[in-house]
Order: sequence, then C-alpha cells, then structure tokens
Amino acid sequence: MNQIDRRKFLFGTAGGVMALPWLEMYAEDALTKKLKDPSLRFASFYSPMGFVRDHFFPEKGNQNFLEMPTLRPLKKVGKKVTLITGLSRVNVRGVDVHNQCSSCYLSSANPNGELKSPYPMDRTLDHLIADKVSHRTPIRSLELNCNTFKDLKESIYLDNISWYGPEHVATTIKDPRQVYKRLFKTGKSDKDITDLILQDASNFEKNLSSHDKDKLDEYFTSVREIEKQIEKLSKYYATHERPDMKEPDEEPMTRGEYIRMMGKLLVLAFQGDLTHVATFMLAPERWGTPQRFHELNFTKSHHGLTHSQDRQDVKKALSQVDRFYVELFAEVLEQLDSIKEGEGTLLDHSMITLGSGLGDGKDHTMDELPIIVAGSANGRIKTGHILNCPEKTPLANLWLSQAQLMGTGMERFADSTGPLKGLLS
Repeated sequence: MNQIDRRKFLFGTAGGVMALPWLEMYAEDALTKKLKDPSLRFASFYSPMGFVRDHFFPEKGNQNFLEMPTLRPLKKVGKKVTLITGLSRVNVRGVDVHNQCSSCYLSSANPNGELKSPYPMDRTLDHLIADKVSHRTPIRSLELNCNTFKDLKESIYLDNISWYGPEHVATTIKDPRQVYKRLFKTGKSDKDITDLILQDASNFEKNLSSHDKDKLDEYFTSVREIEKQIEKLSKYYATHERPDMKEPDEEPMTRGEYIRMMGKLLVLAFQGDLTHVATFMLAPERWGTPQRFHELNFTKSHHGLTHSQDRQDVKKALSQVDRFYVELFAEVLEQLDSIKEGEGTLLDHSMITLGSGLGDGKDHTMDELPIIVAGSANGRIKTGHILNCPEKTPLANLWLSQAQLMGTGMERFADSTGPLKGLLS
C-alpha cells in the first residue's frame, strides 16, 4: 500500500489546516506490522465554585460513585471514569479566593514560594504539555470558554484557567463560529477547508482499506454536521443584531446547545488530530450576574446559590446546575467513546479531567476538591473506581502524573510531593 504524505494532506490545497483521523495506513509499525497506539490526548474541563458535596462524594466505604445524584449522567462511560478524593490546594490568604480558584487551577507556581503575581500563577499544565507534544499536530493547543456574559465587571482571573505565565493569559475562544474557523477554515479562500480536503482525499481514496474509508466518512460526516449548525448560526446573526442583554432569549442556541456545540468541536479537534491539548471552561468562576439556564428553566446567579445552599430549595437548584454541567461533560465522553481508534476508542486514548478549584463553594475551602478523570491514557490509568487519597494530597501530584503520562519527562510540578499514588493500573 502506498503511504500518503500526511503533512501535505494536513495543510491541504489552499494552505488550510485539517488533519486526518487515526488511520491504519499510517499507524502500522514498519518492522512489526502491528498497529501502534494512537497519540494520547489531554483535556481539562473546569466547572466553577465546586459541587454540592453530599450529591457528589459518596460516603466513605461506598465505591458506587455513579449512584450519586450529580454523577449519574456518567453511567454510560462509568467503567472508564475515576473519581479521586482527598486532593487539595494551598489557599494563599489575603488575596481573593475565587481568583485563585480558576487562574491557579492548572498553575505550575509554588504557592509557598516567591510569587510574580498576587496569585500563585505560572505557566499552566496544558502549556507545559504542549511544549513537548505540539510538534505532533497543526494546532498547538485549544482554549475553549463557554462564558456568554457581555459585561466586564469581573476580573480576567475568573474567566481563564490557561496561562502562558504570570499575568500572561492564553486568550480563550468563546464563539463556536470562531472555533470552527480556527479548526477548519483556510484563511486564504472562501471555500471550506473540508471541500478542499475532500478533493485531496479523492486522489488517494482508492488506496484506503475499508476500515480507513469508514473512518474518513465518519469524520467528514461529523464535520459537515457542525458546518451546517455554524452556517445556520451565521445566517441568523447576519439578519439579527446581537442584543446587549445577558443570555438573550432570542439567540438561536440555549445554554446547553451552546456548550454542546463547543464540546463537539473539541471532539472533532481530537478526532482529526488537529491538537492533542485542550482546556474547556464550562462557566466562569464567581461571575455574579444572573445566568439563564434555559434547560433548567430559571435565571440564577450560580455564585449566589453557593452561599445559600443551607436552604433546601437553593440546594436543589444548585444541584441541578451541577448535574447540568456533568451531563454535558458526559456527552463529550460518550462521543469520544463512540469513535473507534486502533484497539480501543478515542476516549481510551485520552485523559480528560473535570474539576473545580473550590472544594466547598459556601465556605471557600480548597480541601477535598471534586476531581474526575476519564479515559485510561492508553491503558495506563486504572478506571471504574474511586481513588481515595490521603487528606490534603496536593492536586499537583495529579498534574505531575498527567504530565508524565503525556511524555514531558517532568519530575516535579509546583508543590507536588510525587506522582499520584494508585492512579496507574
């Protein structure tokens, strides 16, 4: 079988950027004739202000975490998920706790060291990983953010978990049309990059196995589906002025549809080998403006709810918000798990974390952080159970383990005391 020049295909006829999904024809080891493992993907999802604890963490001794009200949406992929308890961060007293929660969540700064910022910030985990693996993909890293607020009343620290260094934010993309443009538009032609790539693909398709033809068809079908949604959205905004009000009802997407589309774009980026590193903010930390949760049929301040969760009606509403975000996260995992790749699925060849910088949104503690890791990292992570760590185990231990799994060669990360014990299978 003739091998195609994958890099030539990556950039297409008009210089656009689009990679191929994992295909057998370029994954075969020339010496052993066996399929090599696909590259490992890393993503970190952030949910603000913690979770209602007794709906998230099971009682000690109970390993059935999928029966917890907030985590039930994960049941379909439960065997590929790990709940981790006991992880903590150092809260630097005297500075705003919420600003620390998000901006320092993936930080590589030692909270007990000399800081170059009011907060323990430095180059974040995603960029340290991208430094080592970005040569594999056309896009170095992808920073996605589902913050729809138009007001600028809150600080930049609350709206970003990805930083190039202290006070040097990695600007996130909030508009799905802009995400699509970055992933699939040429920048040199009005023609969609998918049209150009399909033209290229027709030149060598006769050399593809039936498996690889199916993979290409699956991938392009997914891209076309997103194209249609983006086109519909663009047509709407061509004839409708964007109102200045927050979460306007007349926008064509509900909150869930918006986050769901951003999630589909992330899946396509991983499926097509466009990038292997991503961060995804489900919502900003603390933003006090009331938010419209269309699917839940109410407008509430998520932050405000966390401070009144002693009331049963408030706790119920807050738990609905928590579950809402977990449901959307679970949909991304299910999509990844539905895509066959090598001897497993795209989820098997990924390491996807969902977490928050606060352990308790009411008391502003950073102990017992809610952390879920999905995917086995090519079979190296033990999944389908609860990993109970000793109290006050540094969150940086998990980040160090993930950095090592991604091949960075790091031996220390921030205030880590070593790789997270019990994580690997």
